[in-house]
Amino acid sequence: MIALPQRLPHVIWKNDRLIPLSEGWLAESIEHAAAAAGHPRWHLAPEVARAIAVYLEDDWVAPALTLDNLREMVRRSLEGIGYDDIAKNSLIVPPRVSISLMEIAVRAPYEIEFYPLLKERLGDAVDVQVAGVRLDGLRDCTKILDAAGRWRQTCERINDEIIHFCRTYVYRNMPRTVDLVIQ
Repeated sequence: MIALPQRLPHVIWKNDRLIPLSEGWLAESIEHAAAAAGHPRWHLAPEVARAIAVYLEDDWVAPALTLDNLREMVRRSLEGIGYDDIAKNSLIVPPRVSISLMEIAVRAPYEIEFYPLLKERLGDAVDVQVAGVRLDGLRDCTKILDAAGRWRQTCERINDEIIHFCRTYVYRNMPRTVDLVIQ
């Protein structure tokens, strides 16, 4: 897999954790502010997010920015295009993170090694206080843990155990409602 360089800076989030900024995260934050100001499903949110992202890609020189800097940037952008009511409600919503189950399984191909690493990654999400967790690569991860070249009956048990483990961990350890998507 080829990883493209992150052109947007990281945001210094709670507990001084660096979180990669994305246009989607910006757009979601702007949509929440618009909804709070009485503009549900505001159609300009992705455009404003794109404009901020272009500025950050082209003109921002630091590798990271504080949450206050980002919030101020969003506020000024909204005021600049005449949406003061949305700007007053601007906030940066908690981020959503993605965890590759496949990557964990490659590093720890046995269940006894896999679950502690998965717990560590989910623990990081708890520490960062995310709004959502997306777990990718469940099927391929399951085949690695079962040492199966293709899906077979024994994969079902491992698949169900991973889902149960993740749901239980999130339910017990996340202080508020968090979206959990397992694919």
